[in-house]
Amino acid sequence: MRPTNRRQFLRGLGLTGLASATLPGILSRRARAASGDAPKRLIIVSTGHGTVHEHWKMHPGGEPEDATWETSLTGLAASEWSRSLAPLQPYASRINVFDGLAMCSAERDIPGYRHEKGWIHAWTGASAYFTGSDLFSTAPSLDQLVAAELARDDRLPSLELDVWEGRPICHAGLAQQLPLEPSPRRAYDRLFGLSTSTDPLVAAQGSVLDFASAEHQAIRGRLSTTDRDRLDTHFDLIRQLEARIAGLSEASCPTAPDRGVLTSEEAEYDALFRSMVDVVAAAFSCDFTRVATLSLGDIPSDDFGWGWYLSGDAHNDFAHRIYTDTQASEAMADYVAYHTAQLAYLIGVLEQIPDAAGGSLMDHTLIVFASEMGDGWHGYQNWNALTIGGDWAWQTGRYLHFPDATTSPFSLALPDGSYSSGAGLPHQHLLVSVAQAMGLADDVVGMSELTAKSGERWSLSGGVPGLV
Repeated sequence: MRPTNRRQFLRGLGLTGLASATLPGILSRRARAASGDAPKRLIIVSTGHGTVHEHWKMHPGGEPEDATWETSLTGLAASEWSRSLAPLQPYASRINVFDGLAMCSAERDIPGYRHEKGWIHAWTGASAYFTGSDLFSTAPSLDQLVAAELARDDRLPSLELDVWEGRPICHAGLAQQLPLEPSPRRAYDRLFGLSTSTDPLVAAQGSVLDFASAEHQAIRGRLSTTDRDRLDTHFDLIRQLEARIAGLSEASCPTAPDRGVLTSEEAEYDALFRSMVDVVAAAFSCDFTRVATLSLGDIPSDDFGWGWYLSGDAHNDFAHRIYTDTQASEAMADYVAYHTAQLAYLIGVLEQIPDAAGGSLMDHTLIVFASEMGDGWHGYQNWNALTIGGDWAWQTGRYLHFPDATTSPFSLALPDGSYSSGAGLPHQHLLVSVAQAMGLADDVVGMSELTAKSGERWSLSGGVPGLV
């Protein structure tokens, strides 16, 4: 099967640009009424191995490392953009870049397991739960917190998608790790299968739930109070499932890509990513879900131009060697640039699909991009992140810098075996900013405070200072 691309996808919608301001047919009247004029949407894009700070940062005016400052991205020439961020320069007005955040809480968690702690802390802001052999989260991840706020009863609360063996970053709560879907076709079936299937067993699912409802009422009165409460909780989940089955069965989505042009999970890396983007874009345009997560696994080294160097192992030959090998550092700069080019593709797709409420899908979507750790050496300092969109909550087109070793009192491991005397701004503050931008009233995501080795306590509540 040949992969779809943005032009094919938009041609399937009858669009080749932004000439049309709205698409009245994208959403049914029921969907528009249920979703409101302009539902907000969230996409989390998570990667492995962090960044190389020297190739990420941009200090065009020679601004100091040891001060808090910000600068406008929209006034920077293309030549002033860093190697890793350059692909996003055409979308400067939509972006906020964060330089100087740190995953202090991961460093203070149990020893070892730096990858695993990283992908838990990065998106939950919470400590890990250690079973003796595996690590799980103790709290929901950001995507699930937002999904609980935004989800419609008759649609899917969220999509958890995997490109090339991405990390398990989605969590529903204590030791509730959510599976990631690696196949665009199965993701398509999950979204659109009920409304397109001719299988009589699929059509009969509603009748099965009706039978379960009758059984529930028949035995409820014979149970103790405790057992009745348990049964009611179970049946509430059945009601939720019934509402989703009914809603997805009745829904239609003219923007859904042809299933046949979606790639299989064995496709090349970027083709797989683009098929996942097409599925997410269609789901957003038809309001089938409002939250999606893309967990991106390791890029094949040939794809980002470094298959010729050493064995071409991006993890061991490049990510682990960024402080001892200049070539490895440059390779990882290109590795991150490959991902930011993918972000540019995602922005372009969402910009060219009109939203039924007006504007484009991108106008009502917030994308958050970050990694499971600060860098490929397994450090938690310089947890570089960026957001795209969200101008309903904050001003965009900004580069925000925080002193990466003096903002907070935590000690983080350094490549030479020592520990820092301070750290950057704890990353939980960005998670809070995103949650609040998506409508949550929470002032904390994950941990509420963290204690340094010195005994000093730091509040993790509140958003990024100066962002709003």
